[in-house]
Amino acid sequence: MRLRPPDWPLPRPDAIHHIVEDFLTDWTAPNAHILPLRRFLENCLSTDLRNFFAESCFLFAFTHQKLPPFCQQGYMRMQGLVGSQELRHHAVQAGLLQDYT
Repeated sequence: MRLRPPDWPLPRPDAIHHIVEDFLTDWTAPNAHILPLRRFLENCLSTDLRNFFAESCFLFAFTHQKLPPFCQQGYMRMQGLVGSQELRHHAVQAGLLQDYT
């Protein structure tokens, strides 16, 4: 950008993400800021940026040709989410995992 002439126009963006800029804004609000930003980035990158359990990554590995980045960086390098009995029970109740017991 420094090498461009002063009157050089910027290229038109393919996508724009608008956010609220206010000193009272809660930047950690999941539905107001994090989810729209994640969806915008997913559309720009054409990939899934969600976090997955190790079992979901295992199924992705056998059923898809391309794994989501979380599974590539975590599960495939043995750094996935560490599960607990309470976390598994919550995931089963939410319909994210099947109950094998």
